[in-house]
Amino acid sequence: MHVDRSQQLDDAARAIGGNSPHRALFFAGEEGIGKTSLLDEVLRRHPDRAALYVDLATAFDESDVLGALSLEASARGLRMDSFRTLRQRYAEQPSVTISDTEIKKSDVEITVNACRDRRLQNLVLTDELVATLAGHRGQDAPVILLDSFERCQSPMREWLCGTLLRGLLAAPDVTVFLAGRSVPTLGHPQSAALTRTLVLAPFDAALVEEWIELAGIEELKGLGSVIYGGTAGLPARISEFLSNYSAVDWSAE
Repeated sequence: MHVDRSQQLDDAARAIGGNSPHRALFFAGEEGIGKTSLLDEVLRRHPDRAALYVDLATAFDESDVLGALSLEASARGLRMDSFRTLRQRYAEQPSVTISDTEIKKSDVEITVNACRDRRLQNLVLTDELVATLAGHRGQDAPVILLDSFERCQSPMREWLCGTLLRGLLAAPDVTVFLAGRSVPTLGHPQSAALTRTLVLAPFDAALVEEWIELAGIEELKGLGSVIYGGTAGLPARISEFLSNYSAVDWSAE
């Protein structure tokens, strides 16, 4: 069940349509406020666009994000051959494992170099992914949806803000939506100018009443203010209440 956040959805539609100075919208708000639901609704309203959704809570490092974006792009008909070829080439390179029983200086040096190489590989893979996505223009340009930004830890957070997002926003027609309890502030002036942060507020009593109408629970109609008091206007708590509702004498409230 979804009650429109009309302002945010209108802003999203303008961004996707190229009718806004902003090509990245960041949705910030507390847990249960409806950030994921809003991203889902953006996706639902634009079925003609290649929407690539990634839950950052499931990503361990940069390669997980890149891989998820590539898989989403391929599933939506975008050609990712060059990126997959490059990624496979790096995957075939030998890795180094240090034994717990004996650590030699040469092993440490090799491992340090291998870690440095992985960082370089991720940068090269990021450039290739961005270039591939940027090659799709107009109606074929992808819409990137990144959820749960607050779950990102360093150094992935720095890579996401300073490398991936900056690259995506430099691509002419790519649109980005990011959601989280916290959202980034981009340091690069050009990226920052293309970005707008929207803070999601809890629903008021009138919107709680609208949820009751949509749920079709006759006994609760007119009790939006009462239910609002018990849910603080958080969509997740409203939805949970309505889905578990059983006949209760609310007239005593």
